[in-house]
Amino acid sequence: MIFQVVMAIALSQAVRSRVDDKDPDSQCLWWPENTAIQLRLSIDGNPVTPAETEFTAIGKAMTTWQTKLNSCASLTLTEGARTATRKVGYFDKETNENIAVFRLRRCSEVAPATDACHGEADDCGNKFDCWQHQEAAIAITTTSFNPQTGRIIDSDIEFNSPTFTFSTVDAPPCPSGQLSTNCVAADVQNTTTHELGHLLGLGHSPAANSTMGTRANPGELSKRVLDADTAQFVCDVYPRGRPSQTCFLTPVSSQLGPTARGCSAGPGGLLLAVAVLLLRRRRG
Repeated sequence: MIFQVVMAIALSQAVRSRVDDKDPDSQCLWWPENTAIQLRLSIDGNPVTPAETEFTAIGKAMTTWQTKLNSCASLTLTEGARTATRKVGYFDKETNENIAVFRLRRCSEVAPATDACHGEADDCGNKFDCWQHQEAAIAITTTSFNPQTGRIIDSDIEFNSPTFTFSTVDAPPCPSGQLSTNCVAADVQNTTTHELGHLLGLGHSPAANSTMGTRANPGELSKRVLDADTAQFVCDVYPRGRPSQTCFLTPVSSQLGPTARGCSAGPGGLLLAVAVLLLRRRRG
C-alpha cells in the first residue's frame, strides 16, 4: 500500500505517517517529547558487506538525524549496544527493543506454505528469521503505535538482503547489471537515512528530491542528506521545550493499547512501500 498523505503542520511540507493511511484527517504518529530513542543493531550485521562497514554506514545515518535533532528538537536518537535480538515489532509483557536487522533469507524459501505464520498473525519473518515483505522493497520499518492517540512505542528496521546488494562505498555507481559491494548499489547509509525518517514519524513524500521519496535507484546517494522539508519536520513536530505536535488534537491517553505499522525503501524505479498491522503495527 503506497503511503502519500500530506501532513497538517504549517512550516514543513513533509508528509507525516498517520493512524489510517487512507484517511488524511486521521491522527499522525508521534513520539512523546523528550523521548530518548535508542536503536540497537543486530550483532549479525550483513555478512556480505566488508568488515563492519554496514554498522558504520548506519551510524552515519543516525548522526545525520541527530545533528538536526540537536539543533531544535526534544528527541534524541542514539545507537545502543548491538543486540542478539532479531524479533521485529512490539510484544506485550516482553522486553522490546528498537532494532535494525539484515534479513538473509526469503520467507518464501524457508517458511512452509502451510505454516500458521502466513495467516492472521503475519509473523513468518520473526518465526523463521526471514524477509516476509514485498520483493521490491529495499528495507522496511515496522512502527508500533497506539491507534487511539498515534503515540509511537516501538520501531524496527529490516533490510532486504536476499534481493539487494548492499554497499557502503562512496563511489563509483555500479554499472548496470554488475552490482557488487565494490561500487554503489543499494547504499546502506542512503537507505537507513530514509528508514529513520519513518522511525521518527515521516511518511513518503511525492517530491522526487526528498529524503523520503518513494524511489531509490541503484547507485543513489542523495538520501544521505536531509532535504529542507524533511529536516524541518523534526523542528515542527518535536519542538524543544514544548509538547510533541499531533495533527489536530491533544491525545487523551497515551496509555491505550498499541498498534503496528510499517514503511519501506524500494529500488531502481520501484516504489518504497508502507503497510499497516493492530496495538497497531505499520510497515513502511
